[in-house]
Amino acid sequence: MKSGMRLSQRQGIALSPMMRQWLALLRMPTHALADEIAREAEENPFLVVEPQDGAMPAYDYALATAVAPENLLDNLHRQIALQRLDPATEAAALYLIGELREDGYLDVPLDTIAEDTGAPIDVLDAGLMALQRCEPAGIGARSLAECLELQLAEAGIERGLAHAAARHLDDFAAEHWGKLGRSLGQPTAALERIAALLRSFSSTPITEAAGAVDVTVPELVVERGPQGRLSVTLLNGSLPRLSAMEVTRRSLETDEQRALFDRAGRMSAGLAARRETLLRIGEYIAATQSAFFLGHHETIAPVTRADAAAALAMHASTLGRALAGKALLAENSVYPLSLFFSHALPGADGGISPFDIQRRIRAIIADESAGAPLADDRICAELRNEGVDISRRTVAKYRKCMRIPSSFGRKNRKVSVTDRPQTAARGK
Repeated sequence: MKSGMRLSQRQGIALSPMMRQWLALLRMPTHALADEIAREAEENPFLVVEPQDGAMPAYDYALATAVAPENLLDNLHRQIALQRLDPATEAAALYLIGELREDGYLDVPLDTIAEDTGAPIDVLDAGLMALQRCEPAGIGARSLAECLELQLAEAGIERGLAHAAARHLDDFAAEHWGKLGRSLGQPTAALERIAALLRSFSSTPITEAAGAVDVTVPELVVERGPQGRLSVTLLNGSLPRLSAMEVTRRSLETDEQRALFDRAGRMSAGLAARRETLLRIGEYIAATQSAFFLGHHETIAPVTRADAAAALAMHASTLGRALAGKALLAENSVYPLSLFFSHALPGADGGISPFDIQRRIRAIIADESAGAPLADDRICAELRNEGVDISRRTVAKYRKCMRIPSSFGRKNRKVSVTDRPQTAARGK
């Protein structure tokens, strides 16, 4: 064996610095790109930022259409009010809400509360049970084990089994299936499912920061013109216009200045390319989803990203970057661009979008009996009777995406119109 050197020539695709800059700008959500532009403008004296004058800024649209989060205290009060509780139990549940820690745990023993308030311990126990039936799952737990137990029950594990499983957390962590099988009387497959659920759960009932508002800033606007024609334009105020300072590169004295000048040019060109790409995608959405924009926003045609990329002569990864975190404005409502792309589910008319399926699931649940909510398999059967080929697991996934509780949760929260006055009268 001996070492040697030889030359070879191969063809390949390499991204230039400008192309990398363009793809990075295309991938950024609108609010993140605005922050990046502001940061670059502070560091780069050759980048000229021109704010756009015009109509209502895109950020104002976003804030006006964003749903402000419900205060946790008000949310829990509302959930307690929807349960069929006697006045004493309801008062105890409302009192316990005020004793919760910021993370949702109840660290004050019920005996202490009974001594301080004079309330019977059995009434406090009933109030705590009512509180623990509320969302988020685990609210009102007094320990990590109880928090996980409540989350297991919410996930569909029988409450007795969930209680027993929460007492063997160390064995689940160590995967002692033999010992767990003898203690819980469950096969290994069921124990592995419980272990997977435990790993996915949060250690605290409340994990999200209170008061955070998810704001999606639109960059496109779809408007209906005369004779029902749709037009797509860039929305003023979403992002400023950029340009490089009008100087010649050779007049710059140092390498650092020339590097900053090149960065300003790449960012300006990249933002212009981003605008052009988003405008093309917006025009495609308006053409394929005209029924959505000309109707009452009730139906979306199933269009895959692969079909859109082929029609736009665009790589699928480029389309994915362009859709991430972007939105459009239509009739004073903000819609994420990703909403308009989905695979079709088999249906009676050849295909139906997940958006339409979710609307139908919501309608079925709205029409169900307050005393007998429909389980996911019943909803699945009804959709299949309507010609939609869907599985129970998909129904459950869409229901959770819409933040609709399970049939068990809805049964505990729904109160009929005739029941509410009677409950109020008993409270008097």
